[in-house]
Amino acid sequence: MNTTNPSAAAFRNLVIAADETLHVLCRLRGITLNDLSEEELEAFFFQALDDEFWIGAR
Repeated sequence: MNTTNPSAAAFRNLVIAADETLHVLCRLRGITLNDLSEEELEAFFFQALDDEFWIGAR
């Protein structure tokens, strides 16, 4: 990944933040990431990235 590109760095940081948020939410709910289905994981990341990245990219 090109980390000198501001858009690439912003997207990378957004994915890292979403991942950390997911870990915190799982701990608060007393579940592990393994308890989530592929569909649930996809929905979480799609929603997190859609709100911040795709809308801003239009």
